[in-house]
Amino acid sequence: MEVKSEVLHYLLDHPEEYVSGVKLGEMIGCSRMAVCKAVASLQKEGYYILSSKKLGYRLQMGFDVLSEAAVEKDLGLSGFSVHVYKELDSTMLEAKRLLSSGAKRPMVIAALKQSGGRGRLGREFFSPEGGVYFSLVLDGSAIGDADLITIAAALGITRAMERLTGIECSIKWVNDVYIRGKKAVGILTEGSMNLEGGGLGDVVIGIGINLKINENDFPPELRDKATSFYPDGESPITRSKVISECTKEILSVIGSDFVDEYRSRCFVIGKNITVVRGSSERDGKAIGVSQRGRLIVQYDNEEFAEISSGEITLKM
Repeated sequence: MEVKSEVLHYLLDHPEEYVSGVKLGEMIGCSRMAVCKAVASLQKEGYYILSSKKLGYRLQMGFDVLSEAAVEKDLGLSGFSVHVYKELDSTMLEAKRLLSSGAKRPMVIAALKQSGGRGRLGREFFSPEGGVYFSLVLDGSAIGDADLITIAAALGITRAMERLTGIECSIKWVNDVYIRGKKAVGILTEGSMNLEGGGLGDVVIGIGINLKINENDFPPELRDKATSFYPDGESPITRSKVISECTKEILSVIGSDFVDEYRSRCFVIGKNITVVRGSSERDGKAIGVSQRGRLIVQYDNEEFAEISSGEITLKM
């Protein structure tokens, strides 16, 4: 771990407490000058660190600064590499670039904002500052059923965000998380094949959470459809905490028997819907969700089907 991360970890663990540069250097195993440079770098990133010649350094808490060190600290999982950027075209695209350059999974890739965020079916995902945008890269060979990864991610984020915010969340099949009747979280999952051993290779789960986007900042065409957890633009929860808790919850869900809980949170079951697949549309009713995460639909002609892809809309 680099000096900057070590310094931040100590200051985060000892909030509102002054510590001298000499003491920090002795604990970390570096010079006082290296500590001074690390503090200056953290201050540039946005951390409000007080400095006193007599007392040393103290971190003023209450600031939401997204950094690799903060995510590593909150995540607390060995073996994970963390990459944080001020802006990316897409965290999913960056994940693919890192993988192609030899980076090892598991990884978390996050950005303060995205210029080319993508949603399902090639749609653009609105990604300004105030949201939480990250991709989780996992080893697909360690995942039992690839069909369940997407709904596992939706359930994991639902659990984590309810716990963090106290706001009730529900799921629109297959993986959109809703609050107050509007979409607040989008998820896109992609996997690659392991050409040598067969089965899944890398799995990239791209996640966009509308955490503290002011409701007036949404484009007019989205205001009736999307919302954020804190639409006044102020959140008591840091973005690093959101990323770490969602990541841990997704990992927990993937390793469990969770389909029954997913069903209980999927608000489309029992509702009249329109299934959109390509250029075709069919009306029917959502009957349930299968053990493989597929939506069970009874169409208006009484035909039953299980669908694993496509888009559904609720019929009013």
